Amino acid sequence: MAIDSFALDDIIQLITARTGIIPRASHREGIKTYIEKMLLEKGFSVQSYKNALMTDAALFSHLVNESTVNETYFFREEKQFALLKERLFPMWKAMFPNMEMKIWSAACSYGEEAYSLAILAKSCGVKVAITASDINSEVLEHCKNGSFLITSIRQVDGVKFKDLLTPYISSDNKILFPNEIKSCITARKINLSMIDSPLSDSLLPKNQNIIFLRNVFIYFNQDLRSRILRTIAEKCLADGGVLFVSMSEIAQLDSSVMPSSFEKVMDGSVFYFHKKLGR
Repeated sequence: MAIDSFALDDIIQLITARTGIIPRASHREGIKTYIEKMLLEKGFSVQSYKNALMTDAALFSHLVNESTVNETYFFREEKQFALLKERLFPMWKAMFPNMEMKIWSAACSYGEEAYSLAILAKSCGVKVAITASDINSEVLEHCKNGSFLITSIRQVDGVKFKDLLTPYISSDNKILFPNEIKSCITARKINLSMIDSPLSDSLLPKNQNIIFLRNVFIYFNQDLRSRILRTIAEKCLADGGVLFVSMSEIAQLDSSVMPSSFEKVMDGSVFYFHKKLGR
């Protein structure tokens, strides 16, 4: 059964209202194909499917899973990881040699970012407690499993850290992380569009020393960007902590959305946001 553009718009508006995600035009066709598949498999009419989405949490969750883009790989934007290796991790180890560093990999997708952080910290002798969160429940299960395809290693970006992955590559060309690595990563479902809701407060990682929130702001409007950043500043990032966003998103995050407690820092060719002490 085909779904027309008006009904598709209604369903996409529901996705946006509940998750804040504004799907790109190029992704609409994939969402449309998934919905038409559901109509055929479940015997829904378009209207009955729309009605079911309002009350069936599992059905809506599956739609969200199909509506999120989960393309990622190990050590993506390697210059940021190089800054961690060369400056931030050694500084932490010197100042707090026996203290765990708290890191939040928000919008973690399948988990390559979280595991990149874990094995890099291990190589630097830094103990870490990493929270990996996403709105997509299916990718979180993948993250917990700690098993990845070799295609999650790229030949250009991230190649500088390929040697850190070598010990975990199996004979059948999979990347398998042991419990030693998996145990420092906690996967948690968090809807960033509800980040400032009282119902979400107990889920939020608090007093984080580093937060990675990359490649998500392109899907959110200015108001939601501002709400997310304000909540991170007030509730999640410790004083003196560091927020990394994608290098391609830096220009979108100006004073109209950035809290005054954040200062933009340029270190070499890497930009990040630093939370001022006592703010």
